[in-house]
Amino acid sequence: MKMFQNNSIFHLAMLLAVAILPGSIVAKTILGVDLGSLYMKVALVQRNSPLEIVTNLHSKRKTEQIVLFDQGTRFYGSDASSLFARKPTKSPQAMSVALGRTDDHPATKVLAERHYPIVPSYNETRSGVCLTIDGETFTPEELVAMVLTHAKDITSAFGVKGDVKDCVLTVPSFSTQHERRALLDAAKLAGLNVLALIDENTAAGLHYGIDLIEEEPQNMLFYNMGASSLQVSVMQFYSYERKETKYGKGKKVGAFQVLGKAWDSSVGGSAFDARIVDYMADEFNEIWNKKRNDGEAKDVRIFPRPMAKLRIQANKVKHVLSANNDFPVFIDSLHDNTNYHSHMSRATFEEICHDLLERSTAPIEEALKAANMTLSDIHGVELIGGGMRVPMVQEGLKDSLGDGLDLGMHINSDESMALGAAFHGANVSTAFKVRHVGMTDINPFPVIVNLENLPESSKTGLFGLGKKKDNDDDDEVWSKHATIFKENGKIGVKKTIAFTHDSDVACAVDYDEESYFLPEGTPSAIERYNITGVAAFAKEMADKGLAKPKVSLQFELSTSGLVHLVKAEASVEETYTVEEEEEVDDEEAQAEEDAKEEKAKAEED
Repeated sequence: MKMFQNNSIFHLAMLLAVAILPGSIVAKTILGVDLGSLYMKVALVQRNSPLEIVTNLHSKRKTEQIVLFDQGTRFYGSDASSLFARKPTKSPQAMSVALGRTDDHPATKVLAERHYPIVPSYNETRSGVCLTIDGETFTPEELVAMVLTHAKDITSAFGVKGDVKDCVLTVPSFSTQHERRALLDAAKLAGLNVLALIDENTAAGLHYGIDLIEEEPQNMLFYNMGASSLQVSVMQFYSYERKETKYGKGKKVGAFQVLGKAWDSSVGGSAFDARIVDYMADEFNEIWNKKRNDGEAKDVRIFPRPMAKLRIQANKVKHVLSANNDFPVFIDSLHDNTNYHSHMSRATFEEICHDLLERSTAPIEEALKAANMTLSDIHGVELIGGGMRVPMVQEGLKDSLGDGLDLGMHINSDESMALGAAFHGANVSTAFKVRHVGMTDINPFPVIVNLENLPESSKTGLFGLGKKKDNDDDDEVWSKHATIFKENGKIGVKKTIAFTHDSDVACAVDYDEESYFLPEGTPSAIERYNITGVAAFAKEMADKGLAKPKVSLQFELSTSGLVHLVKAEASVEETYTVEEEEEVDDEEAQAEEDAKEEKAKAEED
């Protein structure tokens, strides 16, 4: 799968036409979509209306991220889930997990380990990761586009008039450029106009701070355990006096900044479900193999339908054990006319998940370290995400945080991210006049740029850096390296690098592979650019006797976490010497002229 885009710059001062987020800023209706990996939540902001959650066709406030294909018909949400146990091989789930990732990426491998019936695999025809349903191949982008199209459909059914296109989408804190671009591609396929991408925890922090005016800075720790991952962010909430403008007097407004973030991309609610599934599968195998008594041990895990039933039951067991100490389990004719009858206690559940509990607190220390803080600097904790409802997770948090911090649940743990995304959309749109909340987020992954002379074989083509010719002079090799965006630096910034050069340049923008935070399996390459026209310009200047040009490259790390080259320029300084004639006073000049005339007359006489 190609993980970067390659561009050529043919004019020295040309702004690149990389329209990353071509969103309209005058939208009358904006959606905030928290895609998640198990459930999707959709929030809505309209003129003269409060923020609200869009309920689906079944009047539910969240919709399952699943599509079921059956006899030429697509089913979504609850309709698809109700058929999942009978037709699991027709029902892809958690498609967003595969966005922008390869088939050997740890996140895609986890889907198979957790017994998803359809998992991504490499497709040679499409040269990338695909999912196959009934012999038909789909990319993750196509499947996610279907889910996002369903989000538009339920919004229309909710009563919103017209075709809603403008939206803000949430992404995990660990989402890389490849994954963010893949999500943008999916949104484009769905006919959505993405105004911005926003990290899930940052969106929740924005929703938390809408009406918050802190007299003194307050440091908050946001703990988000979702279905497939755990994310922790340290944020500081404060207020400041906004300057007076021609539109009104200055006033105090609230703001917040993200100081540190950390995560475990494979610890979430589905990880706990998978432990229960394996426990029940082992029990059933023992019952089933005894019944068969043919001496050949078989594993129910290779059969999609019984495993789908076990996954559904495991999720139910987890939720029931959140409020009860014991739960009986019975599945009639799970497989091969064999019933499964058992029970699970909360103690057993905690025992088979004890290592997950240890992993569920590790990102807290990492986020604090990234923020250059300790627990003593934190004023409060806010829990979000469905996975945090597991009692053992809350108990583990209490033990890790100590007695000085309570586990706060002041915002809706399921909906705050979608609501924050919608509010962010209203802030970036000129069509809405909403309370201003200052927001500053960070990028955890350092970005570097590598510059080399552009090979001749690449100067006429758009793609690829080309190969060095055998007769190229190795002594002429030129290269430069620089970090343009540092680890945990602010987003929404531009950086310029400048150097003196007289050749066309191959520019490689990469993630720093040495970064501790860069997720395993992430390709380092981000973007490739061919900067042409420098050599011709340098030759023209040299013919005039001028020095080598100064080449300037400006890069932007957008507020959506995307890096791109904004512009490339080459310039020279030329010094001119201008001789000025001595100015003579008019009266003196006239006197000299009169004297000359008198002298001439005297000579004539």
